[in-house]
Amino acid sequence: MENNQFTHEENKTLNKPQDKKRNNGCLIATVIVGAILICITILTVSAIGAITKFFSSAEVEELMPTGNYVETLFIEGTISESNTNAYGMAVGYDHNWTLDEIDKLIEDENNKGILLYFNSGGGGTYESDEMYLALKKYKKETGRPIYAYYAQTAASGAVYISMAADEIYSNRMTMTGSIGVMIQSYDASELMDKIGIKETNVISGRNKDMGNETGLNEEQRAIMQSLVDESYEIFVGIVSEERGIPLDKTKELADGRLYSPLQAKELGLIDHICSYDEFMEEMKAKEEFKNCEFIEGYPSSESVWSFILSKANSLAPKSFEKELLEKVEHTNLNPVQFKYSGF
Repeated sequence: MENNQFTHEENKTLNKPQDKKRNNGCLIATVIVGAILICITILTVSAIGAITKFFSSAEVEELMPTGNYVETLFIEGTISESNTNAYGMAVGYDHNWTLDEIDKLIEDENNKGILLYFNSGGGGTYESDEMYLALKKYKKETGRPIYAYYAQTAASGAVYISMAADEIYSNRMTMTGSIGVMIQSYDASELMDKIGIKETNVISGRNKDMGNETGLNEEQRAIMQSLVDESYEIFVGIVSEERGIPLDKTKELADGRLYSPLQAKELGLIDHICSYDEFMEEMKAKEEFKNCEFIEGYPSSESVWSFILSKANSLAPKSFEKELLEKVEHTNLNPVQFKYSGF
């Protein structure tokens, strides 16, 4: 019995190094297979990105006109520096691209004019004013015309930008107007108390942290109102000057309300009411655009690979409370807007 027991224990001891070698071999194989799969994934995604970029570039190059042309720029969605959807993908209006495109059109002698297509409820005061000034620069340096068309919605900041146009056309079902300024913020103090979050700021003055998540006092509200009033005066001044409406009359109609196209035309805010097809037919019939090609300007899309790398962190799940607080923080960070916030 003793000899058998010894032999059994000895065999167990002798087998242990073999088991370790076997386990180490499995681990190494797993690492190698994993590395191969990662490499294949990287190469595949990179290839897809390169192909996408190639065809995107080829398509843009193919669409570039060889002679005189008129380009349509699209002001759609929120007028801000960048817009993303729920997956973090860039969508809608691309502010920086549009500014760059206007600069290119200024330098291009083959360009004979700009058409603006609006479907926007407005956005940031800074971006709206910057785009308006860029279009005014285009007209001053080139002497070429700008025509605007209002689609489903052209309100607030969209109206502001469109004031640079020589003529404004609108669909008969467009919602327009909402001329005014708003500072939007949220008071999340009750929510923060409920989930156990306290804000502690060390500030140099009693109003340094105004507009944060804990709301405004009366003094801070008055300060915010003064900012709104200043931006409002600029807005109504531009509408009055560009549309030839007396300033006092402009202030009467600029109380933030929406207008139908018929009402807007009667007030002098727009010039014509027609469908988009009719608008394009009229543009093509204009003597100043004779023998011109009409093209549409769009920003080039990102490659698949850069999109995956830049948006990977957005896949992490977020709690309802975190999403709500992020919304509050974003709104309070960018409060001053030419924006219609109805519906």
